[in-house]
Amino acid sequence: MKFAFITPRYGAEFSNGAEHACRLLAEQIAKRHDVDVLTTTARDSSSWKHEYSEGSDRVRGALVRRFAVGAMPDRSTFAELSRRLREGPRYRPDELSWLRHVGPWSSGLFEHLKRQHRSYDALVFFGLWQPLTVSGLEIAPERSVLFPHLQLRPELRFDLWADVLTAPRAVGYFANSERRLVHSYVGAIPQAEEVIGIGVDPPPQQSYPRHQQDPADVITQEDDSSADEDAPNSGYLEGRGVPFRRRHRLYDNFALYGGRVEPDNGCEEMLEYFDTFATDRDEDMRLVLMGVKMMTVPEAPYLRLAGVLPDRERMTAYEAASVTIAPASDDLLSQSLLESLAVGTPVLANASNEAAVEHCRRANAGLYYSNREEFVGALAELQTPALRERLGENGRRYIKHHHQWDAVLGRFERLVGRVRRLS
Repeated sequence: MKFAFITPRYGAEFSNGAEHACRLLAEQIAKRHDVDVLTTTARDSSSWKHEYSEGSDRVRGALVRRFAVGAMPDRSTFAELSRRLREGPRYRPDELSWLRHVGPWSSGLFEHLKRQHRSYDALVFFGLWQPLTVSGLEIAPERSVLFPHLQLRPELRFDLWADVLTAPRAVGYFANSERRLVHSYVGAIPQAEEVIGIGVDPPPQQSYPRHQQDPADVITQEDDSSADEDAPNSGYLEGRGVPFRRRHRLYDNFALYGGRVEPDNGCEEMLEYFDTFATDRDEDMRLVLMGVKMMTVPEAPYLRLAGVLPDRERMTAYEAASVTIAPASDDLLSQSLLESLAVGTPVLANASNEAAVEHCRRANAGLYYSNREEFVGALAELQTPALRERLGENGRRYIKHHHQWDAVLGRFERLVGRVRRLS
């Protein structure tokens, strides 16, 4: 089969949201089918200016076609328009005007869809409030699939969305919380729908001998000697995730956060809560931050910065951790949570994130918190080795049965199959 994936931005630098989900799915589906990614030359969603070159390039199996971005409306009135639509009566022309201000628009991409849509078995749109989605769905709704990537926002009250969500032949979700919003909040019932989610390919369970065979895991003689001097005993060499522990001098239990370190995604609150935990308890537990640092972090003896790690080492870090903390309240994909469960490490998630809580409950592989007291109590409870082992094994089973890529792609193909049968 041949698919067109339509998204306003595309690239490895986009690590969250619908655009990130689009890339994850495109790279995996391209292993089985032909995938054209139709996107724009924009990188920055605040300006939508040209930054990439126009044209086509094959990226990890998918053919990426970039089209120039059209001129954006004057954004000086956007804030006032948004306020008026949130607080007062709403009319369709105003909602469509708001959508044009959100951007982006690309006449070249739109013309390509008009000319070539019959060459694709399905048109797959990512992101609900995008002009490319709303206008693109009008071209061939009978062969279109929409992944809205929905979260509760004031703009979801617009009357426009009920029509958009019922226009395509099928709607795919990344979490059950999206489907609940569509049904109960928007009041729309799509023609066909399914929770697809994203996938994780867990590494094989393995032991780590002292002398690693992978050159990337080799520790220099200087590193090795200093590690041995600092280590309380040699037992740390026999546990999980040894390469990461040795490289970062981590000999005791530690909690891990994986993602952008910025105040808007719960990191600020997490750091405050963890400081309370570290102050109130005698255990020598550290917090390791793995990702791009976008905010000032406190200087504390328990805090370590691991930086940005390649995929293989990132999974080893999750394996080495005692618990992974997922502080974001709006991380619909919950990728770090799923990766942690895949290697048998339990999670502590923000209770405001319905998708994360749902994974914790379905897998019985994690706890969640809604305030400082619950954070400290849950983290203390997760210090029990027997509990961590039980939750970790539950997490592995959950990923194996529901979130390995074969299962995710099977659900995607089943949804697309319904589109083709109904076309």
